[in-house]
Amino acid sequence: MSPYERNPPSSSPASAGASRGDLGRPGLRSVSPADLPSRSTAKSGPGSGGGSPSSRDGGNLVGRSLIRVLCNAGSGALEYTHAFVTAYSADHFRGAVAQRLSVGAYELLSNALNFGSVSSDIILELIESENIVGVRVSNEAIQARISMLTEHLLKLRTNAEQTFLEELRRSVTGGIPRPMLGLARVTHEVGLTLDLQVQDRRVSVTAQCRR
Repeated sequence: MSPYERNPPSSSPASAGASRGDLGRPGLRSVSPADLPSRSTAKSGPGSGGGSPSSRDGGNLVGRSLIRVLCNAGSGALEYTHAFVTAYSADHFRGAVAQRLSVGAYELLSNALNFGSVSSDIILELIESENIVGVRVSNEAIQARISMLTEHLLKLRTNAEQTFLEELRRSVTGGIPRPMLGLARVTHEVGLTLDLQVQDRRVSVTAQCRR
């Protein structure tokens, strides 16, 4: 069951102006759009084969930022931020795309809140180009975590189904390191393409699909 199904939006869809105002929650605020310098290190999902990265082949998504919010690692921002993104997506995109973006936003933000550095902001964006839409979450992380994430995305790119089943088993049996089921769900269950960008300690993960 997806986070969208567990937590359907209880309020009317948010407008674009809401992303620029105070969302009324501690640890969450809006900012003006700004580009983050980045370099691509790995990507997974349909259409993520070789060639130069672009919004058409599953590479780095470049487009208009519809939502851009900041929150802090370790905060309780997941549920209400996810509800906001879900409502906004439902108001702007067809149902299937909105639900896929809802799942992507939940899993990417959950990872960032759990594993991101508490000394820097987490940035969530909903981005659209002419044919592609996606959710991007960026945060700072230690090098060991970045290496683990890169390896995980390469495994998803090689065999998303097998990786999903492995992480599902680990989530049931437990163990160390902690299971990384969320990104496997994003790729295998809802079919979003994942792209990883790294600049020093800053990590950006984008989950995207065609409109």
